[in-house]
Amino acid sequence: MITLLGLGPGDPNLLTRQAWQVLSQADEVYLRTRSHPAVPGFPSGLKVRAFDHFYEEEESFSAVYARIVDEVLTLGQRAGGVIYAVPGHPFVAEATAPEIARRARQAGIPVQVVEGLSFLEPTFTALGVDPLPLTAVVDALELVQAHFPPFPPDAPALIAQIYDRQIAAEVKITLTALYPDEHPV
Repeated sequence: MITLLGLGPGDPNLLTRQAWQVLSQADEVYLRTRSHPAVPGFPSGLKVRAFDHFYEEEESFSAVYARIVDEVLTLGQRAGGVIYAVPGHPFVAEATAPEIARRARQAGIPVQVVEGLSFLEPTFTALGVDPLPLTAVVDALELVQAHFPPFPPDAPALIAQIYDRQIAAEVKITLTALYPDEHPV
């Protein structure tokens, strides 16, 4: 059994009741990364293991994620299964959890998904906007590979995964194909 658990967007108070219950009843949890504000608030006695060392050992995110997927699938075959926790929601802007679920189902390993609040809800709350009907949510890593932004110029867009200056600069270059340099962002 593989349990894919969402840790929410950061604040430990935003863990869902179901996530807290699963963590409270668990002996151990595996994290994609220990760098999440909810981790220090985990139930006492919970053994926390993380895959952070894979980021240091591999050359690319795709190699890191492939190793994590393989490891979680192996752990999921144990008698007690595995709980694998990720920031936010397991299926929102997360590369490993959907691939784990897909491959586990192919291998006949049961999968349980414990929902988590994604980064989207607090973002739209902070902006004071309803994202429907037109807001485009775009992954910066996909956007920088495009020659032209994949959304209408008059629609609001939320670009996620801008985690460093290089990605920000590349996003800016792609956006200039659609917007003038002076366009407010």
